[in-house]
Amino acid sequence: MKYLIFLIAFMGVLPLGYILTLNRKYMRYAFLAVLLPVMMFNQVSINFFSHETYRGTSRGMEVSLVYLIALAMLIGMWILYRKKPLLPDTGSKIYLVYFLLCIPSLINADNALFSWFEMWKMIMMYIVFLCTYYYLYYTRDFNTVMIGFGIVAAVTFLTVVFQHVKGIHQANGLFPHQNSMGMYMCLIAPVFFAYYFNRNKGWKRFLFAGFFLAASAACMRTYSRGAMVCLPFGCAITALLSLRYQFHMRKIQILLPIFLVCFFGALLLLPNIIKRFENAPKESLMTRQYLAASAWNMMKDKPFAGVGLNNWGIKINPPYPYCEYRYGNKRIAKDFKEGIVETSYLLVGAECGFPALAAFLAWLGYYYVAACKLVKKLRRTELFYIPVGIVGGLSAVYLQSTLEWVMKQQVNFIQMMMLFAALSILFKYCQKFASGEVEVSA
Repeated sequence: MKYLIFLIAFMGVLPLGYILTLNRKYMRYAFLAVLLPVMMFNQVSINFFSHETYRGTSRGMEVSLVYLIALAMLIGMWILYRKKPLLPDTGSKIYLVYFLLCIPSLINADNALFSWFEMWKMIMMYIVFLCTYYYLYYTRDFNTVMIGFGIVAAVTFLTVVFQHVKGIHQANGLFPHQNSMGMYMCLIAPVFFAYYFNRNKGWKRFLFAGFFLAASAACMRTYSRGAMVCLPFGCAITALLSLRYQFHMRKIQILLPIFLVCFFGALLLLPNIIKRFENAPKESLMTRQYLAASAWNMMKDKPFAGVGLNNWGIKINPPYPYCEYRYGNKRIAKDFKEGIVETSYLLVGAECGFPALAAFLAWLGYYYVAACKLVKKLRRTELFYIPVGIVGGLSAVYLQSTLEWVMKQQVNFIQMMMLFAALSILFKYCQKFASGEVEVSA
């Protein structure tokens, strides 16, 4: 039945996506259709060759409404505006290197199908990147992208309020897990804050202020320790850079009420926050240490190709020795079948080896450096809020990824790809944007 549903969706969505690209106004609505279902990814996707019980980063070959619309828009834009390069920037080339360096890991994979699940996801992520890149390339419509993220934050907040009323302690909104929602908000909330903080007129300031409050409240209500620490860190980075490159006394006046709102909001949640940190089981920290040690053992044993892409859930269990915490000549028996190493970087290194990890870090680093350069280059433009907010968001997420692996979940991966595409377009035309030679769509 699901295959029939997929066939109908494929035959309907692709022509519709092409039709919507004929008009830039309708193209905007099509792109929002890519962005908005992200938070409900599991509800709008079909999973082929599903292995739902598997403990890995991918449990099947997922085909979602997000992917179908993105593919349709991409095909439509290529047909209408002539074919464009598949690797439009340096970051995409580094991503290709990372993808290719993951392939040798299949040599050590016990289940190559699981590896293909992850590779399929990486390909789909890149389609979303290209769709976002060329949408912004042709429309310069950055505001629609950011408002789309704001709608996600607002809907998520309302869902969290509903879950709070129902007595759910760690809210997850419409996301697959509370940590996924926390990381999502950590990445985008500094962008909303940057817009309000760096604009002194216009009604959209208050709209983005509302988005920021919604995202922050939703993030804090997850009671994710990583998110609760990293969100203020990311916003602080954004505020400091904003003051560094666009200093104004008005910003100092803005910081005081924001601080007071955050302070009293934190006081309301303080009992639960304290409880969350105090009641964290000691076994949780110990398990994180064991899993990290196991990942390091995998990297030492298979330094060039790892134990197999998306094969962690297999190799961490008997008969493989990685299920035992090894320290020198000592071995402590410990079954890890219920967990994945809580560090994105160690996970990549364990599954794919040091070369793939180096490429992965280079890919993340490229866009961070690009964002930092754009902060200076666009400091006198209305687009300044995007790079300065993304620097804060990436600072938060990169730090959070030392504690969690959810960066590799589809919803968070998609969000990051979209923002990377926005950075790429800004970097490509930064001089023209700064001079006013290229206008930004309202």
